[in-house]
Amino acid sequence: MNSMKRNLLYLAGFLLAATTIFTGCNDDDPSYHELVTNTQELIINFDETPEGTIQMLQGNGNYKIASSNEEVVTAVAEGNAIKVTALKAGSANLTITDWAKMSTSVKVIVDQLSELVLAVSSTKMYPNESKAIQIHTGNRGYKVTVDKESVAKATVNEEGRIQVESLSPGTATVTVTDRLNKSTELSVKVIKQLLIDNSEGIPYLTIGEPVTIKILDGNGGYACVNNGSATYLKCEMAENGTEAIVEGIKRYRFNKTITISDQEGESIDLLVSYVDDPYLVNPSYRSFIASSATYQSLGTSTVGSVTHAKEFNMSELVLKGTGTYASGFAIQFTGDLTVGDKSNAILYKVARNAIDMTVKYPVEECRIDKVEDGWYWVSFVEPSGVARSYMITKDNL
Repeated sequence: MNSMKRNLLYLAGFLLAATTIFTGCNDDDPSYHELVTNTQELIINFDETPEGTIQMLQGNGNYKIASSNEEVVTAVAEGNAIKVTALKAGSANLTITDWAKMSTSVKVIVDQLSELVLAVSSTKMYPNESKAIQIHTGNRGYKVTVDKESVAKATVNEEGRIQVESLSPGTATVTVTDRLNKSTELSVKVIKQLLIDNSEGIPYLTIGEPVTIKILDGNGGYACVNNGSATYLKCEMAENGTEAIVEGIKRYRFNKTITISDQEGESIDLLVSYVDDPYLVNPSYRSFIASSATYQSLGTSTVGSVTHAKEFNMSELVLKGTGTYASGFAIQFTGDLTVGDKSNAILYKVARNAIDMTVKYPVEECRIDKVEDGWYWVSFVEPSGVARSYMITKDNL
C-alpha cells in the first residue's frame, strides 16, 4: 500500500515538473504588437506650418513609411515619432510598417486657405436630370443649401463633388459653404426640352403645299429661321405661335436647314432637301431622280425623246442636256405610251450624250400619269427613295 502511494507521488511530481518546463518555454516565445498611432487622421494647416507629427503608441520599432502621394506629403521615422512634411495642399495616405511587418495607415490632409470656387457658376438642365459640378478650390467641410427645393436639390461630398438633381422648370440657387465659412453660389436653371412632331427633316417640299411643323413642348418665344436662300424657301411662325410653316417658293435642290428655336436658346435643325414644282403642272423638261447619290438629280433638261416599239411593246423616254457631253436619264418599260401602269421598268443614266446600258437601276410601280400636247409625265419608285421619282419629257423632233 505504501509502495503504491509512493508511485502516485512520483507521478504527480513528474507531471508538475513537465508543466513547469512547458510553461517556461511559452514565456520565451516572441510577442508582436499591433501598430497603434495617436491619430488616424492628421491635418496640417499649410499656411501656419508645413510639418506635423504622428506618435507611435504601440509597435515593434524600426518603422518605415510610404506616402501614397509624395507631391503632397513625405514622412520619416525618428524613434517612435513619425515626422511629416507637407509640400502642397491635398491629401495622402501614409502606410507605416515595422520590422515585424505589422502595418497601419494614417490619412494626412494638407489644408491651405483658398477661395471657394466652383468649376462653373451656372448650369442649365432639363427636368429629371442629374449633373455633377466640381468644386475647383475650397477648404473642405462642404455644405449645400437650395433656395427653391421644388426646382432642384443638391448634395456634396468631402471631395468637393456637388450632385444636382433637377425637378421642374425654374431657377434655383445652390449655396455652397466650407468649414471656414467661405461661400459661393451655383445658379441652376431648369428648362423644358424643345420637342417637335418632325425631327427627321423635310426631304421633299412641293411649291404651293406648305409643311406645318408642330411644336409639342418648349419654353415659349418660338422662332423659325431659314438658313438658305429666301429665293427658294421661307419659314415663319403661325399666328398660334406653336407651329412653324415651311413653304417652297422656287424649284431648287435646296440641301439647307431651317432652325426652330425658343426663348431659352433651345433649337432644332431640320434639313430641307428638295423644293420642287407641282408634278402634274408646268410642262417642262425636268426630272426628280431621288434615291441614289450615284445618279441623284433635280435638274431641268433641255432635250427629250419618246419612242415606242410596237413589235416588242417596249417604250423608252429620255431627257438630257445638249452638247457633246450631255447627261441625263432614260427609262424603259414594257407597255405603250398611254396613261397607266407599266411593267419591267429599268432606269439608265445618259452619259456623253448616249444611254449607258452597262448599269441598270431597277425601279418599281412605274406608270405614265399624264399625256398632254406631246408631253409625258412618267413616275416610278426607286429603292430607298424618299418620294416618287419622275421625268417630264417629250419628243423634241
